[in-house]
Amino acid sequence: MEPIWAVGLMTGTVLDGNIDVALIKTDGERIADTGTYTLAPYPRSIRALLEETLRQARAWNFEGPEPAIFREAEEALTRAQSAAVKALVESQGMSMADIGIVGFHGQTVLHRAPQPGRIGRTRQLGDGELMASLLGTKVAYDFRSADVAAGGQGAPLAAAYHAALLKAADVSGDTAVLNLGGVGNITWWDGKGDIVAFDTGPANAPVNDFIKAKGLGEMDRDGRLAAAGHGDEERH
Repeated sequence: MEPIWAVGLMTGTVLDGNIDVALIKTDGERIADTGTYTLAPYPRSIRALLEETLRQARAWNFEGPEPAIFREAEEALTRAQSAAVKALVESQGMSMADIGIVGFHGQTVLHRAPQPGRIGRTRQLGDGELMASLLGTKVAYDFRSADVAAGGQGAPLAAAYHAALLKAADVSGDTAVLNLGGVGNITWWDGKGDIVAFDTGPANAPVNDFIKAKGLGEMDRDGRLAAAGHGDEERH
């Protein structure tokens, strides 16, 4: 297919208060133009709403009826992210008519990985139909739920993008990409056709929780606190 302009949205489990918005031109396999990106801050009220939603999601833990706050949070984040898409597109002198599709990850509020003999569970908030009506374009959304219901992990999703980046860079031979979001993951590519990706464990999510609990802000911005520390060689 011919490359189209697409907008990708991401808000990870780290919940840093920003909406990652990227504009690229792609045919779905290769990147024709990297376009531009921005970090669009959530209004403080929505950040507080999402933090409370995550708290209630942990208490719910897939037992009984879903918390009523899910519906409120889903609409709020969908409207905020729709506005962020429109703002980025218009900042480039384009209109939504120029956009072929929007990829809407939504917000993971609870994820339980599968175990032997037990299928996993995941809950993503994001109203793709509402976003499509607000923006007047196609929206792809809820990327994880079907895979988890079929027995998969539902993660990581970054591998498809990493593969496109490596192909564009014409990288040859074994290459690994480390992605540190709320949870860390690695993508390994053999330079030919095989791609392997998996989660490595906690990354920025517990760090941010620690920073907030200590009253030091929302995150360790630019890694300044980490850089000021010293490695514990005995524990290594």
